[in-house]
Amino acid sequence: MRLTVVRAVGLVTVQDLGRPGHMHEGLAPGGALVPELLAAANSRVRNPIGAAAVEVMGMLTVRAESAVLVSTDDGPARTLSPGEELTVASGRRSVAYLAVRGGVDAPVVLGSRSTQLSAGIGALIRAGTSIDAAGAPEDAPDVEPFEESDIVRIVAGPDFEAFTPSALPTLVSQPYQVSPQMSRVGTRLSGPSLERSRFDDRSRPMIVGALEVPPDGQPIVLGPEHPTTGGYPVIGVIVQADRGRFFATPIGGTVRFVVVSEGR
Repeated sequence: MRLTVVRAVGLVTVQDLGRPGHMHEGLAPGGALVPELLAAANSRVRNPIGAAAVEVMGMLTVRAESAVLVSTDDGPARTLSPGEELTVASGRRSVAYLAVRGGVDAPVVLGSRSTQLSAGIGALIRAGTSIDAAGAPEDAPDVEPFEESDIVRIVAGPDFEAFTPSALPTLVSQPYQVSPQMSRVGTRLSGPSLERSRFDDRSRPMIVGALEVPPDGQPIVLGPEHPTTGGYPVIGVIVQADRGRFFATPIGGTVRFVVVSEGR
């Protein structure tokens, strides 16, 4: 089964669930920006939920070179006939996924097929690229993604000493907007400024979902290709169950943070 890329605009890559366990070697986990949507697309073509698929932060048009069963994260599976084209685009969400029955083939590096541009693993998908199935498919249960909501829960901390007492109440008092400065490395937010106090900008390990705050007071949420270490203070971390919902928020969309633990 083969697809040929007719057009690709933006950040279009192969992603699975990433390669966790290498932070001590300077490699972030990578993988799908929104694992729940990857799982939903795969389940509709009866793949294992973590099979490699195409992640689209922009627009992708493919042409079938043979009959191929495909699905996206928000539509039913369909069989493309030879010569038939399909367009997949982000818009309602920050990202969309295209799954192929059997999973997308790509070189396996450290146990993952994911493209990780920040580490020089893989490359962007562009016009003329061939997308092939990886091998024999396996049946998997249906998966539905998260419920739509603008509420994102966080655990507060750990750098309480780095902020004034008003910073955390400010963070949860008004919505924040996703800025155009969004990538798989991090998402910049626009909203009320979070006031920092004196802070020793020491380097320390970072994780997916951390809200770090640079001197301008506008938080940055670290994505799957985040730096393994960083020096900005962290005011909170998005709980794992809400990370997909957050990263699916499109540019210009808004989120409201709710503290579920003070983290002290």
